[in-house]
Amino acid sequence: MDLLQMIDPAHLPFIAVGCALLCVALLAIGFVLQALSGVIDLLLGILGAFVDLLQGGPGAWLGCALAIITLAVCAGIAFLLIDAPNSCTAHPTNFCRWFGFIP
Repeated sequence: MDLLQMIDPAHLPFIAVGCALLCVALLAIGFVLQALSGVIDLLLGILGAFVDLLQGGPGAWLGCALAIITLAVCAGIAFLLIDAPNSCTAHPTNFCRWFGFIP
């Protein structure tokens, strides 16, 4: 009880404002931590899905493997179409004649 008698009445408004600011800061920290928790849950969910894909058996890899093969075939066709006219002028073959790169 001696502590309360030692408080200067002129400091009471500062103590009240400090307590109010402390409450506001605690509420802000609570909202920030809740939002941060949601973001971390989202990132961990994406990471978990990626790990599940990596740990899956052959069935999980089938769609990914087909997508990679399709992209490789498309890249190969694009490379042939870009490079074929130059190489067909130097080395004409039946391939060049089939696809019309030489008359």
